[in-house]
Amino acid sequence: MDLKPALQKLEKSPDFKKWHQKNKNTYFSYAFKILEEMGSDDWQLGFYDKKKDRITTFMMVGGNINIRPEEEVFKKEDTKVNEVQLDSVRLAFDSIIAKSNEFQNKNFPNDKSVKTIVILQNIPKYGNVWNITFVTEAFNTLNMKIDASSGKILEHNLSSILSFRQK
Repeated sequence: MDLKPALQKLEKSPDFKKWHQKNKNTYFSYAFKILEEMGSDDWQLGFYDKKKDRITTFMMVGGNINIRPEEEVFKKEDTKVNEVQLDSVRLAFDSIIAKSNEFQNKNFPNDKSVKTIVILQNIPKYGNVWNITFVTEAFNTLNMKIDASSGKILEHNLSSILSFRQK
């Protein structure tokens, strides 16, 4: 299921409506998926409460919707969590995945992906982007930021997983 129908399904659910009545100051801030671990209709959808600086995540798994308890946001202290502007998310999820796979195969053919982590978010520098990270067989990560409206690859970076180690 593409993102927008998944979000519509969530917003129509009784659990979401009940939660949203009590949390009117929240907004949609991210969508998350690990391709190899989640079904095609599965999503994690996050809603941010600016006043509390907390996030609530809805897990859509196998047709069921579960609410995770409100939690702290994983971010630098002075970083703003922006609302995802759904009107500017114009490309289907499958086309974004195809574009990222094509880029990886063309530019980094020796770094075959074993895991694909996908986040839709609104980053101040770029606006709405699909932030896609491939974890590769060669112990590298290939991160791409793809414009959610045009599909243009705005930035990419290949790093060794070993470089993330604490010294």
